[in-house]
Amino acid sequence: MTQETSSDRLEQYTRTLIFEGPAKAHLYASPILPEEKSLFETIDQLWRTMQRVEPDETFKESLHDQLAEEARRRVAKQQLGIERSDKKDDHRSRTPWIASAAVVGAAATLAGAYAYWRWSSRQAA
Repeated sequence: MTQETSSDRLEQYTRTLIFEGPAKAHLYASPILPEEKSLFETIDQLWRTMQRVEPDETFKESLHDQLAEEARRRVAKQQLGIERSDKKDDHRSRTPWIASAAVVGAAATLAGAYAYWRWSSRQAA
């Protein structure tokens, strides 16, 4: 069995365990392969020991207010033209510059290597 398949099984097992309980999870995972056994046992131990924690209402309200304020700021920046809403165009406009810098860097590296080779061959003579 491939690692990818095992990882998918572990993920599905964990989701089933969390949302539907241990009985459904064990039905899903049957049969557990010997190489997966310790991983499934670890998931079971974590599920039994860890407790779900709900954030308190003040935190939720504070987070909501912060997110709403940030959304208002972004909309205002976009309306003023300070920030563009389409980040794909921004990435495309930087790409030629990055490519040019890479070409210049590669050329400088080759020139430096050639100069070092010439210098070292003259020193040996």
